[in-house]
Amino acid sequence: MIKETLKALFMENCTIPEAAENLDIDQNSIRDRLILLQHMGYVEEVCNNSGPKSSACCSCSATSSCSDRNGNFEGKAYQLTKKGEKICRN
Repeated sequence: MIKETLKALFMENCTIPEAAENLDIDQNSIRDRLILLQHMGYVEEVCNNSGPKSSACCSCSATSSCSDRNGNFEGKAYQLTKKGEKICRN
């Protein structure tokens, strides 16, 4: 599960819908896996709800569509950690 999910999202650069289809699971399961992978140290969040930072998702022109009614930024992006990179190479 770990290696398949990491490879789909980070090595094959699939979107969440594409990864869900490729792995034959629903999109919520992919999101749940991302949270689990983050807790396990395989990925790290590079943009969070605290507001725009210097990551690609935060400077994206579609940032406004990631905001809720109150203008709070909702976009998140993840990147592989060294631990995540190691498991993808094996």
